[in-house]
Amino acid sequence: MRVLIADDQNMLLELFSAVLGRDGIETTLTLDLHGALDAVASSEPFDLILLDYNMPGMDGLEGLKSALSNGKGAPVALMSGNLPQHTIREAISLGAVGFLPKATPSQKYVTSIRRLASGQPLDDKAEAVAPQLGTTCDAPGDEPRLTAREMRVLQYLAHGKTLDEIGSELGLRDLTLDFVIKTLCRKFAANDAATALTNAKRAGVV
Repeated sequence: MRVLIADDQNMLLELFSAVLGRDGIETTLTLDLHGALDAVASSEPFDLILLDYNMPGMDGLEGLKSALSNGKGAPVALMSGNLPQHTIREAISLGAVGFLPKATPSQKYVTSIRRLASGQPLDDKAEAVAPQLGTTCDAPGDEPRLTAREMRVLQYLAHGKTLDEIGSELGLRDLTLDFVIKTLCRKFAANDAATALTNAKRAGVV
């Protein structure tokens, strides 16, 4: 699993790198948004992009929009020491997969990062902030919010691609693709990729 983390606090970056590295998560670290976008442009797609809301270059939610547009389909999350709920809600509405408070204990970094990468809320508070994902997709307006990567996977499934072919086409590792499939199954109330695709078609998503 590969994660890009951008923050202007070196100590925090080093802590993330040490904790995540012990769990086999590869980290790329940058100090500002410009460096993060350069890292994305010169690399294979990341499994998660985590951006500090208050670092240089962000310009509020404009930085989030830029990362979403140029992130090669990777899920993007924000972190901050203190961010108003209305800003978090707006970030989610723009396509962010979630928000990680900087007060999160380091022993929870791995779980939090993996959950964000798979599009899952972090806790009860995050459930309240994140858009509610329908447990069924049969009724109009119940379609869950999808990341660009999830939509691409669905589209490839709809075209009859196998999971191996999808992983190769999108440059996704097996673990990352497994995360995406599990998230799609959760969002479309399915037990496997084929059923998730069927429910997505019923919902008019693909």
